[in-house]
Amino acid sequence: MERSPFPHSGPLEADEVTGRDEEAAALVRLLGGRVPIALVAPRRYGKTSLLRRGAWLLDQVEPTTTVWLDLYGLSSVSDFAVRLDRALGSSTGRFREALDRVAGGLRISIGVVSAELRRSARSAPDATATTHALLESLVRVAEHHRTLLVIDEVADAIGVGNVLELMRSHLQPVYRELGLAFAGSKPTMMARLFGDTDQPFYSQARRIELQPLPIEAVVDIVHRGFRSTDRDAGPVASAIASFGAGHPQRSMELADAAWWLTEPGAAATADTWDAALAGVRSRVAPGMRDFFGMLTSTQQAVLRAVVRTGAPFAASEGRFHDLSRSSITIARDALVDAGHLLFGPGASTLTDPLLADWVARELP
Repeated sequence: MERSPFPHSGPLEADEVTGRDEEAAALVRLLGGRVPIALVAPRRYGKTSLLRRGAWLLDQVEPTTTVWLDLYGLSSVSDFAVRLDRALGSSTGRFREALDRVAGGLRISIGVVSAELRRSARSAPDATATTHALLESLVRVAEHHRTLLVIDEVADAIGVGNVLELMRSHLQPVYRELGLAFAGSKPTMMARLFGDTDQPFYSQARRIELQPLPIEAVVDIVHRGFRSTDRDAGPVASAIASFGAGHPQRSMELADAAWWLTEPGAAATADTWDAALAGVRSRVAPGMRDFFGMLTSTQQAVLRAVVRTGAPFAASEGRFHDLSRSSITIARDALVDAGHLLFGPGASTLTDPLLADWVARELP
């Protein structure tokens, strides 16, 4: 059975990432030179996929073990220890052999931390001491094995015990030996993490903001995907690029829908695009309604104003919704920090083009 050339559910494999050649090359150059980076972009914008691509390319240049640590929704120091243990436990080969030797010398066993920390309070190990041992094991091995540590959604660690302080105390001395990539989807929190002097990682990484895919890149990806499966994208490629506004996941979701409606040996048409868009709209509508309903009334009004005018502060919209400028500012900042709104000196836009489309069609 044929497989769609437009995967869009979850992070892509390294060899599936296209349209990000310059960004991937920059990651290889910086991480290979042991320059810590902080990659910032909204969720589902391709951060993890790009990092996978960069890590894979780096491994081609100089064999490197990548440790993937995901801190999304982090709740405690114990939770951090379990996640770090899981990340280290997924390693293989000589890196894993060295890791087990070092960890054993520190009286810790990689892969069993979760079970140990969930024992009764009387017999469970101290979470902070366990975290120290895990981090120490990692950095000792990294001194002799080329290693890249990717910490995803690192801003979720802000305010969680002393997790950030623990990480910094172990990682900073080995910056020249350890490749280090932070990633996050909350721009304000990421700016605070690396830009505020009271934060442990102040000025410790080069910030990289992942931009929307260029229109020409989306057009090329769609045409190549159709062509590789004996199809012709026709006018669909430019329609997807325009509607998707450079959003990587949404653009591929739309391309996938159009691809399934195009038979092998055939060409997509304007009717194909209309049918594909209608299908995607129908599929995502319940989720859009649920998401929009969870926002505050002021946040809802700001999104509606941006869709209608391109600006959250449009005076007519403020009067229409009976909102003060201060309440609009608070709502706008919350939406920007959550990654739902792209706010700049020019026109503002909703991050998700399908959400913007839903708001425009469903709300006055």
